[in-house]
Amino acid sequence: MRLLPKSSKKKRSKRSSKKYTGRQVVTRLRYPKRTGEDKLFEEIIPGKVFARVYFDRASSIFKYEVDEPELKERTMRLYQKLVLEFIKALTDPENKDMSSITKEAAADRFISAIRETGSFTMEEMDSISYFVERDIVGFGKIDALMKDPNIEDVSCDMPGIPVFVFHKSFGYIPTNIIYEDEVELETFVKKILQDVGRHISIANPIVDATLLDGSRISCSIGRYVTNKGSSFTIRKFKEEPLTPIDLIQRNLGSARTFAYFWVLTEYGGNVMVVGGTATGKTTLMNAILLFIPSQKKIVSIEDTREINLIHENWVPMVTRTGYGKLDPDTGKRTGEIDMFDLLTITMRQRPSYVIVGEVRGAEAFTLFQAMSIGRYVYGTFHADDISTFIHRMESKPINVPRNLLLTLDVAVILQNIIDEKGSRRRIKTVSEIAGQDDSTKDVVINNVFTLNEISDTQAYSGFSYTLKRIAEKEGKFESELEREVDIRTMVLEKMIEKGVNNYKDFYNVVNLFYKDRKRVFSALEMEEEIQA
Repeated sequence: MRLLPKSSKKKRSKRSSKKYTGRQVVTRLRYPKRTGEDKLFEEIIPGKVFARVYFDRASSIFKYEVDEPELKERTMRLYQKLVLEFIKALTDPENKDMSSITKEAAADRFISAIRETGSFTMEEMDSISYFVERDIVGFGKIDALMKDPNIEDVSCDMPGIPVFVFHKSFGYIPTNIIYEDEVELETFVKKILQDVGRHISIANPIVDATLLDGSRISCSIGRYVTNKGSSFTIRKFKEEPLTPIDLIQRNLGSARTFAYFWVLTEYGGNVMVVGGTATGKTTLMNAILLFIPSQKKIVSIEDTREINLIHENWVPMVTRTGYGKLDPDTGKRTGEIDMFDLLTITMRQRPSYVIVGEVRGAEAFTLFQAMSIGRYVYGTFHADDISTFIHRMESKPINVPRNLLLTLDVAVILQNIIDEKGSRRRIKTVSEIAGQDDSTKDVVINNVFTLNEISDTQAYSGFSYTLKRIAEKEGKFESELEREVDIRTMVLEKMIEKGVNNYKDFYNVVNLFYKDRKRVFSALEMEEEIQA
């Protein structure tokens, strides 16, 4: 298959007669001119790529602008034509020669191919080398967005309109990045899925996948699912998960709230993290799971990989799509493995903790059965408050019976507050399932922690039904567990003071606490506080 136009080899300009040797041209660092409208300015790739957020007075909205190395319009048009043809060949499943090479080797091959055309000068090749790295090895036009730590979501709704990002400080704002036509956008979607071994086609026009950096993509091609054309949404995730220390410092919850989670996790509690879209459910659950003792066996079940644990005794399981027509008896395609199948297999592995990425269907019944037989279960669920959560659990299609619902210990309700201060994620309530009222038959809820939006703090109710149940199960007094919450609150506060926030260091401190807490007290210099 021809990867570059034959005509491009014949057209060699005089000024490009000097062959490009691959030596990078040394140029001055280019810093774009800033304006008084800038609300945020940052360097994404030193000396090459910059980003700014500014207020556009014409449209009265904030906008995000990426500034990259410059190429003349003619040069950029020619480069885009060549790279699009190359990526099409790279993503063609029939092209066995291209499908077997790495992205880095593909980039080298493309550099050699465009060098041989003689269409670009040495100075232009210096900038083009950046774009080749961006388009072949990286994420193409959105590469800078994926490298910006302030951006949480990247989405393209259709060709011809700006790509939108969700910025930590400004919420959803448009960028200056546009996929010009259907071909360019569809080619990008196919390439990014091919990088992770997934395929999208007319027969299967919508795909959810986990990218190599851990981010999650949901995408579609053509007008089979979205009538505006191809689209994608990428939810970015950190390579290193955030720890409870990180979340305390971001004021998601107080040190005492996380100390309470710590006691629940060690002694065994069933917890659901509940909230709307982009409220930080998976982030919080990942942080809480760092409290699980290292020797315990964990099995996680997800549609798309999001759970990120450091534990060695952990089996991450992911569903699989099938092929062919639906079986009328099972309602599934050949080879399909769904959440219910994985949960059934999980119960045979004797896990101490079962983690379900997102509870939303028939698997919920088995999940609550696992709680009733002594497995400690953690999961996430879409709902805005505890009442909605209970109603959805007991309604179709989930239909969890009331007696099983009462085996859940805690539902952590998250909310995303967006105001003039920006976007702030907070634990709205930590709601304990205390039982059922005999007269009204309603579920009794105890909000052990409640957000005070005025002071932006979590108030403790002073009593925990869950700690009372744990005390009865463990043969302890309630006051002992309350004391444990106090001690762990002090440990977390000292870890903040000492700057212990790397997730590996945090995990090591937690597990040392289980084995030799005196060493932890000594290392954190807190013997006097404990004795007091």
